Amino acid sequence: MPIALIIHGGAWNIPDEQVDAHVAGCRAALAQGWGVLAAGGSAIDACEAAVRLLEDDPTFDAGTGSVLTSAGVVELDAAIMDGSTLHYGAVANVRCLRNPITLARHVLVGPATFLAGEGAEQFAAAQGLPLCANSDLIVPRERLLWEHWKASQATPEGESHHKSEAQAVGGHDTVGAIALDQTGRLAVANSTGGTPFKHPGRIGDTPLIGCGLYADGRVGGAVCTGWGEAITRVALARRAVELLERGLPPQSAAEIAIRTLGRAVPGGNGGCIILNPQGRIGLAWNTRRMAYAYQSERTEAVWGC
Repeated sequence: MPIALIIHGGAWNIPDEQVDAHVAGCRAALAQGWGVLAAGGSAIDACEAAVRLLEDDPTFDAGTGSVLTSAGVVELDAAIMDGSTLHYGAVANVRCLRNPITLARHVLVGPATFLAGEGAEQFAAAQGLPLCANSDLIVPRERLLWEHWKASQATPEGESHHKSEAQAVGGHDTVGAIALDQTGRLAVANSTGGTPFKHPGRIGDTPLIGCGLYADGRVGGAVCTGWGEAITRVALARRAVELLERGLPPQSAAEIAIRTLGRAVPGGNGGCIILNPQGRIGLAWNTRRMAYAYQSERTEAVWGC
């Protein structure tokens, strides 16, 4: 079976000065995941390895470097799904873990399908995953943006300005991966810190199966990125996979899914990556940019933003 891997680093208004860092991060994640697949590793392993690297890169709004909530803390969501079994693991509102995708992987084979907050962290500790202080996840860039936003609360104009600044400088999106291994198994994964200054406890599309991601090994998988509330309203990942079920090629499915998002919800912005069991890739976005990288046995490594 052909191996293949596609990565995304978020679809949003990525500024010119941040393009190189986003592309470099996606390329590194692609190399990490591809190494797993080329060595005969599983699609689940490849997805976890790729997303972990993105979580550890402070360029991205996932793991270390994530945006802050209105309370000034980091809250993380992640999910992973095995297309051959339809099993999945998801976590949300995690505050004390550097790599929530690894916790989601443990939930995948654990006592539940979705764990949140304190219960998720208790499960992480029981599995031997190292916990950290929430402050360890906060980088100076995001702390400064939060302080500016907090000071702006007295004036609506200031609030609007600093929220736009946060989105431009710090980002506000997910990272994700889809992998196809040598046995033909397909998996999807994603991770996020959410939106800047979100209400504590807010959960977007990322850990919601059928919204932020979905995989069916018979036809393919999809991972979405963008405005989580809009993506959730249209269950975008499942819609994209349904297009594959109807016989559309991955590129057409991605383009139609993003057009659907934009038409169905005013301001519905985002992106989508797709991979099918034949190793064919699709990707589309309606934002200014989306960071991505992909490779298959048919295609040399490609990256862009």
